[in-house]
Amino acid sequence: MRLGKEKVKVEYQTLVVIWGGLLISQLMFVGLIYFLKPELFSFDASRPPMGSQPLITVVFAVAAIFVFILSFVLRNQYIRRAVGDHDPGCVQTGLTLGCALSEMCSILGVILAIAFGYQYFILWIALGFLGILLHFPRKGNLDAASF
Repeated sequence: MRLGKEKVKVEYQTLVVIWGGLLISQLMFVGLIYFLKPELFSFDASRPPMGSQPLITVVFAVAAIFVFILSFVLRNQYIRRAVGDHDPGCVQTGLTLGCALSEMCSILGVILAIAFGYQYFILWIALGFLGILLHFPRKGNLDAASF
């Protein structure tokens, strides 16, 4: 399915809106934690850096890094498929999947904060925020998939 220039423009705007919504959701996670566990926002240097359950912290860190890397691998596969098949819909799928996997990093941070009272949860949210920032949609991908 080939798109005209005007449709590519509309599709790109749609991708930017989806991307922006997912980026703003990261701020909502911070707000949620602030309302549920405001004590985590006052830094306590006497608490251990790995938290009260270091094994869980390490597992969550490994999982966050894994899904962060996986988000880029899968997005790139979808973009290659979109270009090869001339299917701009794959570009949107790749962007959405990449951002959703990056958001998983933040969700792991939210779980650490709410369930385990881990004060360094912000590192996971920052990783998710960075991942979504790096997944900013590129119009060139749509152009390559459309023409």
